[in-house]
Amino acid sequence: MRRYAIKYLAVLAAAGLLGGCGFQLREQAQLLFSAAYVDAPDNSPLGNGLRLSLGGQKKRAMKREDAAVIIRVTRELHSKTILSLSGTGKVSEYRLEYEVEYAAYAAAGTELIAPSQIHLTRDFNYDDNHVLAKETEEATLNRSMEEEALRQTLRRLTYIKP
Repeated sequence: MRRYAIKYLAVLAAAGLLGGCGFQLREQAQLLFSAAYVDAPDNSPLGNGLRLSLGGQKKRAMKREDAAVIIRVTRELHSKTILSLSGTGKVSEYRLEYEVEYAAYAAAGTELIAPSQIHLTRDFNYDDNHVLAKETEEATLNRSMEEEALRQTLRRLTYIKP
C-alpha cells in the first residue's frame, strides 16, 4: 500500500511540474477559412493528406464552387539517387528526395499563397544482405517526408484569411 502511495505521489508531482512549466500538447492547426477544395490528382500523397485533414476539421469542400479557398497541388516528385559507393563498387548509401509545389487561391481567383515549394531529403545506408529491411526503411522514410510536407503545408494554411 505504501509503495502504491509513493508511485501515485511521484506521478502527481511529475504532472504538476509539467503543468507548471507551460508544457502543453501541440494542437491541430486552426484554419480560418470556412471550406477548401483540394485540386490535386487522386494518387497525390499531399492532396490525399490535405483532403483527409480538412475533412477531419469539417473544412473540406467537395465541389470547387462551395469552397472559400482552392489549394492546387501542381507538382509532386519522389526521387532516389546514389549518395556513395563501397570500395567494391556496390551502393552503400542513397538519398531520397520529395519535392512538392502548391499554391492557394481565394474563390474569386486572388492568390493567397504564391506557388511554393517544399523540398525534403533523407539519407539512408544500404546493405545488400538486408534488402527487405532496407526496402521497408525506404518506404518509411518516403512516408515520413510526405507527412512532414503535409504538416508544413497545413501550418502555412493557418495564415490564410480569405
